[in-house]
Amino acid sequence: MSRAIVLQALEERRVLRIVYAAGGSRTIQPHAILRKPDGTELLEAFQVQGFSEGGVEHGWKNFDIARIYHAELRDERFEPRRDFRRVSSALGVVVANVRPEELLGG
Repeated sequence: MSRAIVLQALEERRVLRIVYAAGGSRTIQPHAILRKPDGTELLEAFQVQGFSEGGVEHGWKNFDIARIYHAELRDERFEPRRDFRRVSSALGVVVANVRPEELLGG
């Protein structure tokens, strides 16, 4: 999986369709990449459709970027969710996040 696709989705606020380690297709709105102290990068995203290990199809989820087997940019764009909070913490540091409207020229 190309990390560049995830970064492009963040910059352009585009929906992604991913296939994650546990299997099944998911449709997500990517919001941020968090780098943990051990170097692992997590994608914080709001899942809007698809497979779920825990049985909850919609909601905030973190995906280990190394475990995303396939990512496909969709034409659909999204507005950052109001309940999204860009925060760095003891868990890690935000290294990329969804672009604000004023940077998109819209």
